Formats: sequence, C-alpha cells, structure tokens
Amino acid sequence: MWKKLRGWKEKLLSRAGKEVLIKAVIQALPTYIMGVYKLPVAVIQEIHSAMARFWWGGKGDERKMHWLSWEKMCKPKCMGGMGFKDLAVFNDALLGKQVWRLLHNKESLLSRVMSAKYYPHGDVCQARLGYSHSYSWQSIWGAKSLVLESLIWRVGDGTKIDIWSAPWVGDEEGRFIKSARVEGLELVGDLMDVERKEWNVELIDSHFNERDQQCILAIPLSTRCLHDELTWAYSKNGTYSVKTAYMLGKGGNLEDFHKVEYIMELKCVA
Repeated sequence: MWKKLRGWKEKLLSRAGKEVLIKAVIQALPTYIMGVYKLPVAVIQEIHSAMARFWWGGKGDERKMHWLSWEKMCKPKCMGGMGFKDLAVFNDALLGKQVWRLLHNKESLLSRVMSAKYYPHGDVCQARLGYSHSYSWQSIWGAKSLVLESLIWRVGDGTKIDIWSAPWVGDEEGRFIKSARVEGLELVGDLMDVERKEWNVELIDSHFNERDQQCILAIPLSTRCLHDELTWAYSKNGTYSVKTAYMLGKGGNLEDFHKVEYIMELKCVA
C-alpha cells in the first residue's frame, strides 16, 4: 500500500484526486483478506496512518499538520467527514457476512466443515470459541456479536421462536418482550389462533403489558403457513448488509443510516 501511495505524484493531484485514489485503490486492497481474517490493530493503524500522511501531504517519515483526526475523516460527508472507511469496523462488518452465511447456508461446504468442528450440536449463534481453533474461526467468531445485535425473527407459524428470549418484536425500546414470563406459554405459535390464522387477542391482552401488546398485534400473520425466518433487522429484504453493519459498528442507529441514505439519494437526483 505504501509503495502505491509513494508512487502517486501527490503534488499533481487535487484533493478530489487523492480522495478517489484512496477510496478506489488503497481501501479496496485489503477487502478480500478482511472478509476472512481479523487484521491486527497495529496493521490497521499503520494503514490509517499511511492514508492520513498521503492525504495531508506528508512524505515518508515526514509529518505535516493533520487538521482533522482520521476518525472524523471517516464520517459521512453529510456529517462533516470525508466518507473514508474505518477499516477496523469495516473488517468486522465483512466478517459478519461470513457469520450470516454460516447461519443461513447450512448445506455449503464451509458451513458443514465449521459445524462439524466447532458447533456439532447447534448453530453458529450458540457456538463457543473453543481451544484448538483456527485464526479464521477466531476472526469469524469475534464478529458474531455484531450480527446477533441486529437479528430479528420474521414470524411465520411461530414454532421456532421463543416468546421470552428471542428477538421477534420491534420498536424504539428494542426487539424483546418485556412482560414477565408466563408458565405454559413458550413459543410464539402459542399466541395464535391456528384455525383463523390470527393472533389470540384475549390471551395477549391478559398476559402482556401495553407495549408488548401493540408490538405483537402489529405483526401481520400469513395465511400460507410460512416458516419462521431469522432476518437482518436493518434491511428491507431481511438479508445481511455490510453497509448497515458498518454503520451500526460505528455506533450509529437506523435513523442515522436512513438520514445518510436519504441525503445521498437527493445528491444523485440533483
């Protein structure tokens, strides 16, 4: 990377030219390996430092004044930054996609090998790191928490979803039921009128608080007997998105993400 940076004639490049080269070349170089391995913090810091020196005009060991920290430079342009990637967060977002694949593509060769070695009696969500593990498994396992924080069940027949411990409702207060546990009610299917394909309103009113009632009754039920599906909470189609995972890893929320997307759409239209 540093060889490529030194090969660019920075005196002949405008700020826009430097921006394009950093985003299109330097930040793209480690993308493949970051999708499989967690890069050491020291390596990422060295890459960030090299990009910052190039951006502000430093050569080799020479350091010019950096008028803005690299962390702020990684913010979206609409929020005062330059839109560069924070490679540490981007690394986790890419590894999160591997977690998603292991969770949903269970017949793939990778999933079968990982399952046989690391979680033979469950899935990747319940897997432990273990002792004799490979560095690739350690890297993927480290991104599991990012994925788990943003999963939500899409209700079908309700036979796979635990009412009290699974994320299946959604509002500003979170994805979990907050009412006290009730004996005899375990699965979401227990709250349904199976014949009518509707929620059992009387049962829900008698055992759940007002917030939970509203969240449950707001979930539409299908008449086609669909199976429950574990989905990504921050995309319209329910599929894992590196873009939204990166935003969440940066400490943003869904509202911030939609704000950035809206502003970018306006710019494209303009």
